[in-house]
Parts: sequence; C-alpha cells; structure tokens
Amino acid sequence: MEEILLGIVGGVVIVAAATKSKVLRGAAKKLIKTSYAAAGAVSAGAAATVESAKDLMAESKAEFEAAQAAKAEAAS
Repeated sequence: MEEILLGIVGGVVIVAAATKSKVLRGAAKKLIKTSYAAAGAVSAGAAATVESAKDLMAESKAEFEAAQAAKAEAAS
C-alpha cells in the first residue's frame, strides 16, 4: 500500500519538476504530505493489529495449557 502511494507521489513530483508550475508544485507537496500521513496511519493500524493478534494467541495458549493441566490432574 505504501509503495503504491509513494509511486503516485513520485509521478506527481516528476510532473511538477518538469513543468515548474507553482500551483502544481503546491499540489504535489500537499499530496506528498497527505501520503506520508496515510502511510503512517496504515503502519500504526497494522502494528496495532499485530499486537492484538499476539495478545489473542498468548491468551489462547495460556487457556489451552491450563485445560491440559486440568485434564492431566483429573486423570491422576
């Protein structure tokens, strides 16, 4: 996702540099800033999702191990 956004931004920057239009350069700068913000939001969201998945896996493992220990104790 980030690569796509940066590719689009790169294309706009090349056009802006070639034409040297102040209006187009301003729009390109705004697009670049927006792309950085979007990439940051995507990265933060992905990090939060990974952290949630790790927490869920740890909880599941602890519950599974507790259930296995209870079965082993009941069998004794």
